[in-house]
Amino acid sequence: MRLFLACLLWVLSAAAGAYAAQPAPDEELPFKAQIQRCWSTPTGADTPATIAFKLKPDDSLDGDAVIKSRGEGPLNEAFAQSALRAVRRCSPYKVDGELEFETTFHPDPTRALPDANAKRLRGEQAAKDFEKDDPRVRVFDFGPVKVGMRVPEGFCAIDPKRGGYHEKVWKSLTPPPKRAAELQSLDIDCESLKTSEAGRETRPKHVFSVMRFYSGKEPLPGNLASYLDLLQKRYEKRGPLTPRFWQDPPVEGTPFFGRDKRAVYLGQRALRERGKIAVSGVSAYTMVEKIPMLINYFAADGSDLAAERQSAIAGIIADMRVVWAD
Repeated sequence: MRLFLACLLWVLSAAAGAYAAQPAPDEELPFKAQIQRCWSTPTGADTPATIAFKLKPDDSLDGDAVIKSRGEGPLNEAFAQSALRAVRRCSPYKVDGELEFETTFHPDPTRALPDANAKRLRGEQAAKDFEKDDPRVRVFDFGPVKVGMRVPEGFCAIDPKRGGYHEKVWKSLTPPPKRAAELQSLDIDCESLKTSEAGRETRPKHVFSVMRFYSGKEPLPGNLASYLDLLQKRYEKRGPLTPRFWQDPPVEGTPFFGRDKRAVYLGQRALRERGKIAVSGVSAYTMVEKIPMLINYFAADGSDLAAERQSAIAGIIADMRVVWAD
C-alpha cells in the first residue's frame, strides 16, 4: 500500500448520478414533457444540444438516438450526453403518428460561475443552504469564504482524526510543504473503506481529493479567467492528450486535457512495472473567490483514464456553492 500511495502522491502534484426507474408512458403528457421527466441534467452548460431519433410504430426507439449539435467543452458535452440519456430512458413514447424527431434541450441560463454563484449568509445557515445532511457534501472553510461541493456517488470521506487507516491514508496523500498546497478533503470508494475498517486493509480503488494552493514565489492572478489563461499556457507545453496517450501498452504522463470557463483539465497516468497502470484519472484546476483549488478524480484499480471522468469533474465544479459569513 505504501508504494501505491507514494505513486498517487506523485500524480497529485501534477459522477455519473443514479437514475430512478423508467417512468411509464403517459398519454396526457406532451411529448417534450415525457422526455423532461426522464432528464437529470448537469449544471454549467451554456449551449443547447439537439438530439435526433426515430420511433417505430409501437413508439419505441428505432435504432439509437444521436447528438446532432452541441456546444464546445466538457460542460456542454456532459449536458448533451445527459439529453441523449433522457431520450433513451423515456422510450417508448405516446405520440400521434409522428416518427422522426429533432428535439433541442436548453441549459438553464441562470447558473453562474463558481466564483460568482455566491450567497451572503451567516454561520450555520451557510452550510444548511448546501444540504448539510447530504453525505456527499463537503464544505471547505477558507476563513471568510466557505465552498460547498458534492463528491461523486460511491465515495466516503477519510477523516484523519479517526486514526488508524484513515490517518494513514490522509498522511500518505498530504503534499510536502514545498508544493505550497494543502489537502482539504479526501474521499475513497466506500467499498475499499468498508473492507479496511473491517480489518482487511486494502488500497483504495478510487480516490477523489481537493487541495488548496498558495501563491508561493509566483503571484497568482486575482480572477478566474486570468488564472486559467496562466495554467493553460503552462500545461499546454507538456503536450495535448493525443492518441499516443491511449496506445497499448499505455504511456504515463500529465498531458493537457482541455479547458472550459471554470477549469483547466489534465490527464493523469502513472505506471507500474511492465507498463501496467497504477493510477489514472483527471485533475482540474479552478479558482473560487480568488482561492486556487485542485480537484483530482483517480482510479487506482488498473482501469484506464476515462474521458467521461472529465465531464464528471466539470459537473462537480459547476455545481459548487460559495458562501461566506459576515
